Amino acid sequence: MRRVLLVTLGLNVAVAAGKVIVGQLSGSLAMVADGYHSLVDSSNNVIGLVVAAFAFRPPDQGHPYGHRKFETAATAIIGLALLSLSWSLLAGALGRSRTQTLPEISLLNWGVMALTIAVNVCVSRYEAREGRRLGSAFLVADAAHTRADLYVSLGVVASFVAASLGVAWADPLVAVVIAAIIAWQALRILLSAFDVLTDRAALPAERLAALAAAVPGVRQVHGVRTRGRRDAVYVDLIARLDGALSLREAHDVADRIEAALQQAHPEIADVVVHLEPEGPARTPSRG
Repeated sequence: MRRVLLVTLGLNVAVAAGKVIVGQLSGSLAMVADGYHSLVDSSNNVIGLVVAAFAFRPPDQGHPYGHRKFETAATAIIGLALLSLSWSLLAGALGRSRTQTLPEISLLNWGVMALTIAVNVCVSRYEAREGRRLGSAFLVADAAHTRADLYVSLGVVASFVAASLGVAWADPLVAVVIAAIIAWQALRILLSAFDVLTDRAALPAERLAALAAAVPGVRQVHGVRTRGRRDAVYVDLIARLDGALSLREAHDVADRIEAALQQAHPEIADVVVHLEPEGPARTPSRG
């Protein structure tokens, strides 16, 4: 997975740099905006590398609950950076709209965009193939995102056509649209990180309570709580059992509850079951 992410990161950065440099030289705001939009793909690769390098490390003394929030911290930082970038693009596009300046589109612009589209197609196919081979949902999802970016590149090509026809407003308009897309993606990233950091419920409590209550030996389930990322959910709940059960028998029921929940939801990383006795406590006999 790390090898795939490094390859795609290098290609995405190269594509982004090419579009930004050529776009600046030709005065095409739409091309510059698309170049920065390609950095969104690069940011996804960086998040993936953080996951591969840090997030899957086992719990230790400093991080007894694991390291999955390293990924959350990385996504929050990237989301803030993308939001700032979107604002800069929007300000530049609004400034250009007042001057009505036409970009100077050359064969170099067309060549870079054609190369960009070809690279995006190859990267998306490569990531999708490797994601299926490695069983990585992250790579498959990132491949789908890269394919969707082709529509943004086609919008830049349309702005080139408009510029050749003398339509000055098309270039800043496409730049504004791309800036809005980046802002929307940044907000989604920030909201997902915010949900994890504020311990928003990750799974429906009613569904988990029903699964736990169906385990033989369980009388009642309540106090179900969940938190964490969608791919690493932590659950704790309270289960009432027959007060006459031995400690070993009660422990076995708790193990069956954990197994039932994780079988139904493989994304559950850990389950903490607090056991409560039901019925009158037994009075110890005196010998």
